[in-house]
Amino acid sequence: MPGTTIRHAMVKWAFRGAVLLLLVAAGAAAGVLYGWTQVARGLPALQGWHTEAPASEFRASDAQAGYDFEAYRRQEARVFDELDHLVSGPWAGEARGRFNRFSAASVCNPATLFDTNWNRTFVLEPPAPAGGALLIHGLSDAPYSLRAVAERLRAEGFTVIGLRVPGHGTSPAALATASLEDWTAAVRVAAVGLRSRIPAGAPLVVVGYSNGGALGVHYALESLADASLPRPQAIVLFSPMIGITPMATVTWLHRPIAALSGEPRADWASLEAEVDPFKYGAWPMNASVQAWQITRHVERGLAAIARAGRMAELPPILAFQSAVDSTVITPSLVTALFDRVAPNGSELVLFDVNRAAWLDNLVSLDFEQRIVPVLRQSRAPFTLTLVTNENSESLQVVARTRRGAAWSDVPLGTSWPPGVFSLSHVAVPFRPDDPLYGTAEATRQTGLPLGSLTARGESGVLRISDGTRLRLRHNPFYEYTENRAIEWLRQALNRKGS
Repeated sequence: MPGTTIRHAMVKWAFRGAVLLLLVAAGAAAGVLYGWTQVARGLPALQGWHTEAPASEFRASDAQAGYDFEAYRRQEARVFDELDHLVSGPWAGEARGRFNRFSAASVCNPATLFDTNWNRTFVLEPPAPAGGALLIHGLSDAPYSLRAVAERLRAEGFTVIGLRVPGHGTSPAALATASLEDWTAAVRVAAVGLRSRIPAGAPLVVVGYSNGGALGVHYALESLADASLPRPQAIVLFSPMIGITPMATVTWLHRPIAALSGEPRADWASLEAEVDPFKYGAWPMNASVQAWQITRHVERGLAAIARAGRMAELPPILAFQSAVDSTVITPSLVTALFDRVAPNGSELVLFDVNRAAWLDNLVSLDFEQRIVPVLRQSRAPFTLTLVTNENSESLQVVARTRRGAAWSDVPLGTSWPPGVFSLSHVAVPFRPDDPLYGTAEATRQTGLPLGSLTARGESGVLRISDGTRLRLRHNPFYEYTENRAIEWLRQALNRKGS
């Protein structure tokens, strides 16, 4: 019958189409497997710190009933004892050269560089605490990144906890297995511990840098749903990781690719030299996977409380962000977070690129196509401040602030340093006189000019990426940044207390 013949033909072609699709999918998968594996095989050999980590590292499952912040610190002490044994034992033969954080004799050894190992959780307490501040560092770095902010907060009367997020400050292998659940559990433990150290009724604030900014906002959202968690009264963010490239979604493929190819380096995005005492040179794919997950959790959480009409319960937020940022998507900070804030005094401070006329054909302004329309379209009640040149003929900068529809300029009495064309994601919380990431003069005391490297030669020879050496590591406008954060906190907490 004609109808039967047509049906048979349709089934035959559908079958052929399905087979073709399967073959195309298999070919694509084989191509991804081959390409990923070939790139991985071009990486340097794995060392002990890429394959071993302290066994006692905190996991979310450790936070059972009765587990508190002091237990976290005792567990962390065991972690660093185990790290010391690895450094002095199995890694001793691998950690060669003057510049290796895992060599006990290296100038990069974080245990001997300063009086304090700033990879570890720290507590700073003033004589009479008037509040508490929980500081959460960024991805792959350590509590050191917020040290300067912590010292100023203590001087202002805050008891400060600088949390070491699990997987950080020890070996890159620890970050290769850490999870979002571990991070959020540790933040909860630290927040409850901080609350117990300050007087009843005293304000608690959260300060987060990069991934720590996402964790800080995530904690604030959790505290709205869990009455056992102390609620923060204000949040300060530096380069917050609210949005990252969607390409991070594919990084979960590293595990099956590493298993199928038998190439363990497929689990790693980069394997640079470990010259930084407080930030890993190697980057495990797992870090990107977990970063993507935290940004998704935060965005969904913000959307949910906005739909429920509960944004007024979220504390006021101050964020400092470079307008150009190769780590996070700056417009997402507006669309996901600031477009939703309540009229509670929240403020976004953007550091513009250097607008000096002589840089006119050297600096790309492509970023404006994404961020400028977002800012113009926003009708949310937050204050916007742009740190920018006073005019194109001057290197002097002003803080240009929009409140409602009105703009005003405040000269900052400082200028763009020679050779600096923008800030960067990593620079925002670091002082120019930081002994590691500061100017050449500032880093002479440590002999580690990580913020002012001037090595020259052929691209690809040093085991430090060109981007690492080019990227600005300190904030030339740090004094303004710190003072604005403290002034804003006073105003925000006064509003809460009135």
